[in-house]
Amino acid sequence: MRFQRRPLVLAEILALSVLVGGAAAAAEFSYSGDHGPSHWGQLDPGFAACGTGGAQSPVDFASGSKLATKSADLPVTYRETEGEIFNNGHTIEVETKGDNALVLDGVRYELVQFHIHTPSEHTVKGRGYDMELHLVHRSADGKLAVIGVMLERGKDSGALAPIFASLPDEAGPKHPLKAPFNPADFLPKSREHLRYAGSLTTPPCSEGVRWFVLLGPMTVSNEDMARVAERLKFNARPVQRKL
Repeated sequence: MRFQRRPLVLAEILALSVLVGGAAAAAEFSYSGDHGPSHWGQLDPGFAACGTGGAQSPVDFASGSKLATKSADLPVTYRETEGEIFNNGHTIEVETKGDNALVLDGVRYELVQFHIHTPSEHTVKGRGYDMELHLVHRSADGKLAVIGVMLERGKDSGALAPIFASLPDEAGPKHPLKAPFNPADFLPKSREHLRYAGSLTTPPCSEGVRWFVLLGPMTVSNEDMARVAERLKFNARPVQRKL
């Protein structure tokens, strides 16, 4: 079955830059060397926020923060979903098609994709996790809201196992996942999370992103951790500030 949704381009580097109202920049970036995070702001004029932005992500959640709000109410409605998976050279991404929404202040943000960072980008009191799953939601006017789920090594990968079993070996075209899934199964039972205003964690680092970082981790098996490591190596931006 072919999707009718206009396909997103590269995760966060191109597609999300357009969604937040910026032009898609052509400069390439990496996670080390001359094109690594400390240089992103100089790689392209469209990436300036990576170096000069005042509300950059990811963050470390420190004790007693007044800039992050703690809540257990995560207003999401997820249902059976289809997906196309691909490796864009920076992450493994799944573009989604289904009736999935995060409703904030009366505004509906639809789930458009999710992807993986290894290790986690957000930290809590200096502690990070093995990986972090980002579920990216978009409103009708292009605003973004992202749910971050911490992933740590454990007995099994639960509902994420079929996703990890379908990881593409190399960057290339999209492939339909073999079976539908429910994104709600990717979330921990406790919906306790921290909310804050931040940015994309890859160029162009556009700000105005609403973040919801869940505090309870999900587990990933040793085998699936190894599968991810073979394909992604390292794709986490360092913490930009403490909240």
